[in-house]
Amino acid sequence: MKSWQKKLIKIVSPLLKKLEPVHGLEHSKRVLKYCLIFAKDYPKVDIGALFAAAWLHDLGQLKLKNGMGVHGHLSVNLASSILKKMYIPGKKIGLIKQIIGMHERKYEEELLKNKLPIEVIIFHDADKIESVGALGLARQFVYSGRIGQKIWDPDIPRNPFLPYGGNFSAMHTILDWDIKKRFYTKKGKEIAKERKDFMQSFIKRFFQEWNFKK
Repeated sequence: MKSWQKKLIKIVSPLLKKLEPVHGLEHSKRVLKYCLIFAKDYPKVDIGALFAAAWLHDLGQLKLKNGMGVHGHLSVNLASSILKKMYIPGKKIGLIKQIIGMHERKYEEELLKNKLPIEVIIFHDADKIESVGALGLARQFVYSGRIGQKIWDPDIPRNPFLPYGGNFSAMHTILDWDIKKRFYTKKGKEIAKERKDFMQSFIKRFFQEWNFKK
């Protein structure tokens, strides 16, 4: 590990510990691990940029109430001030900021239409893979409970275009957002397919129990 990476961890770790579990320290560590897994299928990947983005991408959550709202641009601003303290080439800093700035869902169409650095694609999948499967379900229920959302409410219309953190339940988010997330890397697609299959089984069982069916 390079000296700037050690310094970054030392600066950022206390900040990530202030965040709720869904976006905190452990999440950043797992995102980095997935970055390394997905990057193996691609040549000439800037691992250093992925490393920094993994540690910095959710810092913007510190500026939000209950973690609700868009935070990518806030994370970029906080990351910029931290990266200035590192001896990192300007080109790499620019890539780190691009990765962080584009990791949120609203850039989904740009990932499809535009030719972006492979690091942006890898990071998208590494971050979003945490939203599917058993871990994704656990994270969603923790988050929804923390902000006072219901587990499920059949009286709330299904609307996938509501802003994240809007007036819907945990299961609305799982049904209309999490299960529909796209993945673009080879390994990301493989892992996501298996995890989504598990989620479908969970969803079926959930509504059987909710509706008092065997």
